[in-house]
Amino acid sequence: MEALLRQRDLMEIMNVSRATLWRMLRYQDFPKPVILMGCKRWRSEDVALWIEARKSV
Repeated sequence: MEALLRQRDLMEIMNVSRATLWRMLRYQDFPKPVILMGCKRWRSEDVALWIEARKSV
């Protein structure tokens, strides 16, 4: 089973504030969240791939 990340997890991994994270979600090609019972979660694989792609830019 694939790991799912919460908003707080993303903020820690990427070392950004909540406002910066939501700006990234809105204006950049950030992976879309999965909604489970009304809660947003991000696939760890998708986030890792996105971070790797940003390093090469």
